[in-house]
Amino acid sequence: MKASAAAHLRSLDNSDSLTGAIAEALQNVRAVVEALSKSARSVENKTGVTNAQLFLLQQIRAGRHLTVNELAALAMTTQSTVSIVLSRLESKGLVKRTRSPADRRSVVLQLTAAGKRLLRRAPRPATSEVLRALARLSEEELTAVSRGLGALGRELGLAVKPPSMLFEEDGRRETKHARRRATKNKSELRSR
Repeated sequence: MKASAAAHLRSLDNSDSLTGAIAEALQNVRAVVEALSKSARSVENKTGVTNAQLFLLQQIRAGRHLTVNELAALAMTTQSTVSIVLSRLESKGLVKRTRSPADRRSVVLQLTAAGKRLLRRAPRPATSEVLRALARLSEEELTAVSRGLGALGRELGLAVKPPSMLFEEDGRRETKHARRRATKNKSELRSR
């Protein structure tokens, strides 16, 4: 928290209503973070891919012949962010890029047999749950959530940056479990 915010809180003599509001907000943040973290760990443990990778796999399955730009629009992020995640999925043998049957100049995304098998056993990713929950909110509630989270991020000193995907690391580092699962998936592909 910024020093100015902390000083402001102290100057308010921690009135009961403010203390109660802070406690309620903190409980809500904790509940959301805990639930999303638990979901993300479950996805990785069951599939060996991240929440973001699973979300993209599901969009590819549902979208039939999506381009990278179309997939980025569905994920509500940038083309470059999606390209990074897709590269990881390709290296795991779960996705392939092919020429579009409708327009040979265009490249589309397809699941491999291993990608289809992974989806059959995969839980629903946290990203899908968050999008469904946000879609159920009224416009006023969405505005309040956006403003509140924006204000919290500002007070935490979080930099505004291009949107990334939930639970996908920006770097090339992957969890030990995800690397093991990817190696197992590649071995399964070779043996078939």
